[in-house]
Amino acid sequence: MSAEHKPILSKEGAGGGRPPEPLSAERAGGEGRANYTDELDDESPGASPDDVSTNSVALAKLVLVSAATAATLGYDVGIMAAAIQPLEATFGLTSIQKEVAMGSLNFVAALGALLGGQVANEYGRKPTVQLCGWIFVLGTCCMALAPGYGLLLVGRIVTGIGVGVSFVVAPVYLSEVAPTNVRGQLNSVFDVAINGGILLGYVVGFCVQLLSLPTAIKWRVMLGLGNIAPILVLVNLASLPESPRWLVMRNQSGKAKQVLRDLGHSPQHVTRTISSIEEEVVSSSRHEETMALATNRNIHENNNGCFSLLQPQKWSYGKQLALALGFWQQVTGTEAVLYYSADFLRNAGLESATQRLLGNVFVGLCKLLPELFAMNVVDRIGRQPLMRASAVSLMLSTATLSLAFYLSWSPVVVVLLLCAIMASFSVGLGPFTFMIASENLGLTERASGVTLCAAINRCTSGTVALTAVSLYESLGSSGFFALYAVVGLCSLPFYFGTLPETSGQSLEELAAARNRRTVEVMSKQSSSLSEQQQQQQQQQQGTSEADERQEPLVENSGEII
Repeated sequence: MSAEHKPILSKEGAGGGRPPEPLSAERAGGEGRANYTDELDDESPGASPDDVSTNSVALAKLVLVSAATAATLGYDVGIMAAAIQPLEATFGLTSIQKEVAMGSLNFVAALGALLGGQVANEYGRKPTVQLCGWIFVLGTCCMALAPGYGLLLVGRIVTGIGVGVSFVVAPVYLSEVAPTNVRGQLNSVFDVAINGGILLGYVVGFCVQLLSLPTAIKWRVMLGLGNIAPILVLVNLASLPESPRWLVMRNQSGKAKQVLRDLGHSPQHVTRTISSIEEEVVSSSRHEETMALATNRNIHENNNGCFSLLQPQKWSYGKQLALALGFWQQVTGTEAVLYYSADFLRNAGLESATQRLLGNVFVGLCKLLPELFAMNVVDRIGRQPLMRASAVSLMLSTATLSLAFYLSWSPVVVVLLLCAIMASFSVGLGPFTFMIASENLGLTERASGVTLCAAINRCTSGTVALTAVSLYESLGSSGFFALYAVVGLCSLPFYFGTLPETSGQSLEELAAARNRRTVEVMSKQSSSLSEQQQQQQQQQQGTSEADERQEPLVENSGEII
């Protein structure tokens, strides 16, 4: 390794040979979908608006990269919902093959999410985003040109890797490179563009369906158009810089300063920002050492070896909350609505493929528009009210849809209820799950915490997509949605009893609260361990005293005999 790439801290300073994780990776991508702005603002205390200007060309490219990357993720969902029925007609897919084609991408995306942060830390943010773009292009070509089901499935798997890595890395890169005064807006662009991509997929599917093309060509056109967005990303990303934070982590502060200057920062702001990043690296490394020592001590005291790390009670509060958030967001079945809404509409009585795809478009609109509203009011209303309202309304609309199928209500009512499900999801659970997860994770655990959140989120989503057709055929339309209404009911204790409120508090205040909670938990654990040790010592002393009392009796008994 050249001196240029050595970490800032030496082995003696960092407590180990591996450099500390880059700051943004500790925020693990989910922060890119969260209110990341506060932390960067705090890195430059006292900065005036005059200290920060904006390179409009670089900003425009960042916006385009943000929107195109996110739209790629969403387009796959929307276009597969439109393409699955012509695919079924072309290849004669069975129900299980349909489920695997839909659900496999999410399982592979979970693996990609687990790998994404590590790859970005090792090789850089920009190269990793570029790699994702090429993976999308390759996967899309495999799907669009597939002569049979096998290559179609290979394309889904390849695309899934790109989805998983992009889900974590793209928001991280954008958050680290974007100027502070527009970072929050870019975060919103990314999240909104995912839903815009879903809607775009529905619209493209509807428009292609209107063309006078053979069925075997329609789905190829639908899928092939998915290459436009990743090509836009690759073209514009080529002229954008590497993340200045990653450069500082690799002891390339000179390059990082140049990047910040190119992005429009004043010399004073550049100096403050670089100094703040370096200070936080040192602070983060020391905190990691402290936590590592505490963890190793607790493992030794409990005599459970490395298996104690697998026990949920050993995870921090933030990690447990992140895993729960990722799970409950997807287990309520909304992924099935996104992928199979055309099938649901066909069973509701819409025989025309064009009408079903038009219904998809309305579902997509009802997923996008409420999110725009929610993102404008979340800081005023708070996270808790929106998340709770979202969970309750999602449960009620799903239960009502079950009743609609049971009573054979009009297909128009079914469309409206599918729209209500998507609107309920988008007013809280959709846009704020990763935001809340990242806000409740400490700096040194954000990489693992939000990555785990993304992994379980994609696994749960894949399970829903993989089992939807089988459950639908087994339980019927009414039973299928009744099942997910019950699951939604089971989620309410979490959202009403466990979910904390994080709005109105800085990330530093949230971190302080977590630290106090951690100290209290560790104190209770230490007290519990001390009590157990005292009880063991007392038992051992009692046993020794009993043995001492019994020995003379044996001797006397021998004398009597």
